[in-house]
Amino acid sequence: MAVTYTSLPPFLRLVRWLAAAQYVLSAIAIIFYLAFSFWPPRQDYSMASVTLQVPAPQHGQIGTPGYDSLMASKVPYPYRLVRHSEQVSLKYMERNRGKKVALELLGVLNSAGGRSSLPLIVYSMLTGMLLYRILNEMQIESPFTEKNARRIRWLALLMVGVDLYQYLARITLAALLPPVPVPGHSGTAAQYMVLDVGPETGAWKFGLVLLVIAAVYQRGVVMAEEAELTV
Repeated sequence: MAVTYTSLPPFLRLVRWLAAAQYVLSAIAIIFYLAFSFWPPRQDYSMASVTLQVPAPQHGQIGTPGYDSLMASKVPYPYRLVRHSEQVSLKYMERNRGKKVALELLGVLNSAGGRSSLPLIVYSMLTGMLLYRILNEMQIESPFTEKNARRIRWLALLMVGVDLYQYLARITLAALLPPVPVPGHSGTAAQYMVLDVGPETGAWKFGLVLLVIAAVYQRGVVMAEEAELTV
């Protein structure tokens, strides 16, 4: 039986509306993202970004803002360093179209295009969809349903999967990117790659909490069914 919009208190109805808006807007954003990423109107949109988390550039490393003394034409590596606020950004230009698509799908933060990553938008769409469906089916008089218990479990697994995905994505990035040295820093550019997939750390903890809530919710479903049989 479909739930009516008057069966939930105003706050939950507001949350449901916001979840629906997040779901729809994220789905639209995915369409535009794919269009601008793989059929770009200008070359800057296809540029992967590596951000070095340093407080200030070293002396002599940066010339005028937006330019660097180590331009790609002077060194055999496809990158350039630019000044961005109080950080130094290494702009890595991948010329191979297959690797370029892989970087987009992995969730590389494309600050050159001023956009978030595709996995982050997908994460936003899925969380909005699950939350909307949970609230849309919830009834105050009988809140425990099998479908909602399953949706809460999926939401928990999604949050745990975000952290797992970031770990696997970094391993994949290290394999995809060439060993480009970073001037003034140890290691190569791969270890400085910024991933924009979802919550940076600790999402799995909230996922475990949701798994516990899902187990309690599932028990509520069983108790509600037993109560109906008793009556």
